[in-house]
Amino acid sequence: MYNYVWLSAGMGVLSLILAIFFLVKDLSYCEQTKRKKLTYLLANWGMFLLAIVWIGLGISLYVIIQNQLTA
Repeated sequence: MYNYVWLSAGMGVLSLILAIFFLVKDLSYCEQTKRKKLTYLLANWGMFLLAIVWIGLGISLYVIIQNQLTA
């Protein structure tokens, strides 16, 4: 059962790394082409926040399961 929790948290970390990579890449693209950052980077910020929430949910799920098993 813990394997699924850690697999989910690992996928969250992987998506966080990819979100940071694409965010930095697109930020430099916006600087070069003078595009509006707010509208162009909205999807990247959404992916970043989703990855943070995903990791947080994985950790909280692990803690909740651990508390139920020890109680």
